[in-house]
Amino acid sequence: MAEFAATIHVRPKAEVRDPQGEAITAALRSLGFDVAQVRTGKEFVVRFSAADETRAREAARTMGDQLLANPVIDDYAVELRAPARSVPR
Repeated sequence: MAEFAATIHVRPKAEVRDPQGEAITAALRSLGFDVAQVRTGKEFVVRFSAADETRAREAARTMGDQLLANPVIDDYAVELRAPARSVPR
């Protein structure tokens, strides 16, 4: 088993209204920034073990599909990496 870290980015689908993003857009404009749009989201960083990179990627996608993202209103993307091993002193 190898240790992996997956970063799962969850954002509302483009066709779904994002009230929080709209509020942030308005606030940034009130501060003088020329902002066209803000879309909000969540980022989950999960450390876990898997047999190999293929199984780790499948596990991270399952996490997104079954728990972290609502497939009706959210899109998600997975970044997968094997964490650097710490060197014993």
